[in-house]
Amino acid sequence: MDHSSDRSATAPAKNMAGAKQVLASHKNWVSCEQCGQVQAIAKVWATSELLCSCCNQTLSFAQGAWREKAAALVITGAVLFVISNCFVFLGLEVGAFYHEANILSGVWALVHHDYIPLAILVFVTIFLFPLFELLALCYLVLPCYFGWRLPYQITVFRWFTKAAPWSMLEIFLLGVLVTSVKLGDMATIVLGVSMVSFFALVAVLGAAYWCIDKRALWAWLQPNNCFASKKGEVLYDCNVCHALVGETVLDAVGFCPRCDNQLHRRKPNSLQKTLAYTIAAALLYIPANALPIMSMSTLLGERSDTIFSGVVALVAHDLWGIAAVVFVASLVVPVAKLIVLIYLVWSVIRGDTRAMKERVWLYKITEWVGRWSMVDVFVVTLLTGLVQFGFLGSIAPGEALLPFAAVVILTMLAAHAFDPRLIWDAAGGQEKTFNLEIENQSRGAAV
Repeated sequence: MDHSSDRSATAPAKNMAGAKQVLASHKNWVSCEQCGQVQAIAKVWATSELLCSCCNQTLSFAQGAWREKAAALVITGAVLFVISNCFVFLGLEVGAFYHEANILSGVWALVHHDYIPLAILVFVTIFLFPLFELLALCYLVLPCYFGWRLPYQITVFRWFTKAAPWSMLEIFLLGVLVTSVKLGDMATIVLGVSMVSFFALVAVLGAAYWCIDKRALWAWLQPNNCFASKKGEVLYDCNVCHALVGETVLDAVGFCPRCDNQLHRRKPNSLQKTLAYTIAAALLYIPANALPIMSMSTLLGERSDTIFSGVVALVAHDLWGIAAVVFVASLVVPVAKLIVLIYLVWSVIRGDTRAMKERVWLYKITEWVGRWSMVDVFVVTLLTGLVQFGFLGSIAPGEALLPFAAVVILTMLAAHAFDPRLIWDAAGGQEKTFNLEIENQSRGAAV
């Protein structure tokens, strides 16, 4: 479908008066987010993977005919989301006593225990951001399938891209599995309709993310993906829509002409922000492990558990698999993230040129795995919402839960603040320019 006739209508309305004449065009090029190298996109078979010629990072997937599949998955996901939030999620039966909870019962339980900031965090990560995701996908994918142009689609797509890491349904699902196994020996777990639909929702959303060709969707919204004021200038990548913006346009305007995202040659104060977030997380990690993360009251008395004592208790009950999950997610991953982030900052400050590809991979793993430490927060939230049997037994969040959640969020912010292109800058400066059509190997490219 050709939309070249309305290219100007789809461009953001950002003031371009500060720049000289901007040459807007469509280039079959892509810039690697990890090393900044600009390279031509080769024609590949459907479902094939494109890798960066410099650092071997994945650039994109060729998805073939994706619109029909994506539209079906998005509609299915919207229906499953409604079901997941409207019916009983889990039930807990202990003798003659029965308590049931919906997906947000843990949030209200946190509010009841005056953990308001934590309740807000859980609410936005398992309800608000996923809801926005689904609404945004409906607003983008379905009109694309039918060929409809709607207002503010570019703005919605921009915010959808930025919000994606904060939607944590798959991590909440892991928390549900851990909670079910922990309670399985002491009570009968009754699966609700919402839990079944929630499992399906996570699978459908995962399939939708894999299916959607984001480059093709951006090209449908705005075909022009290269903006420069003169030939031969260095191009920089927009980390939202992956348009290539010339250094003259970037310096004059500071925004991507395609999606209106704020742009910089490199993330401003990247090392300082990364180090500040990392140090703050390291300091909070001490009370997160020293204080109890959960307390349980029964007829026999009250017991409080730290993260480590909780792992020991799981091992004592022969729940080795769950103990391993909690140990890795709550103890190993946060410490590993802190060490890796400090190492990456230190290596950039030193100007180290060794093992650059390996350090980029280390950063990618750190960025991806950090979210999964939220599983312990979700487990305590679920237990607090489920185990409420009055004098017979109840579970309450401990003092460590808030600092532990803060550690997870701060390490996520630290990983986001770090600019992996700084790793490659040590190899030869920030602004190398080559003729892409001749050499196809530059971290900037001639237009």
